[in-house]
Amino acid sequence: MAIYAIGDVQGCYKELRQLLQNVSFDPSSDVLWLTGDLVNRGPSNLETLRFVKELGNRAVAVLGNHDLYLLAVVFSGRAIDSGDTFGDVLRSKYCEELCDWLRERPLIHGYGDYILVHAGIPHIWDLTHAISLASEVEQALRGSDYVHFLREMFGNQPSLWSDELEGIDRLRCVTNYLTRMRFVRPNGELSFESNLGLEHTPHGSQAWFRYEPRFTESVVFGHWASLNGTTHSPQFIATDTGCVWGRTLTAVRLSDRQTYAVAGSNELQI
Repeated sequence: MAIYAIGDVQGCYKELRQLLQNVSFDPSSDVLWLTGDLVNRGPSNLETLRFVKELGNRAVAVLGNHDLYLLAVVFSGRAIDSGDTFGDVLRSKYCEELCDWLRERPLIHGYGDYILVHAGIPHIWDLTHAISLASEVEQALRGSDYVHFLREMFGNQPSLWSDELEGIDRLRCVTNYLTRMRFVRPNGELSFESNLGLEHTPHGSQAWFRYEPRFTESVVFGHWASLNGTTHSPQFIATDTGCVWGRTLTAVRLSDRQTYAVAGSNELQI
């Protein structure tokens, strides 16, 4: 069995299928790990969601910030922005079915020595704590009051974790760490000042993976296209290489860290 980890697809269905063909992905024996953000900014969001769902347990997809945004639009009435491209999902008769499936996805998935997450795990949490907190958000999404959570999910505050946080503030903070984090301050406070590369690190902050972690497992993550797959640390595997921006869609075979990529077509609908 091979596990292939693939960075943010964001509706680039054609490139996803080409990449799987290039690596000879066999759904009878191989497993696909997807770092979240299956949808938005690319042209084929409906096809992407239906394909991944149909793979069943041969695909593991964690939730990304764009996936959560789609859920908020569908279930809580949040308005879409001019740059959003998941209209094909919204118009589909499969919309609610697919979004119900999507809100059942985890925020963190672990297997062996690897952890899959969309944005990352802050250095202030050990792995047990991170998984426990992710479970709280997952329960909110899967529970009867999920519409309230999706309605109140957005916002940058609180930006610093505390075990004393409660209610929606607690859930929002955990969600931001796991799905939006790039730069953090030494005390673990999130910095939303930049979404660019390391050369644009805000004063007093570092990339989250530059701090000493409280766990030894390797983290597979997406979210940060500006890194273009580079962290300079074997423990942190960045897989988002900006396919939706016309660069590449990348897969990493975890057994030997072999990397495969296909060029993006840059067919943006914005």
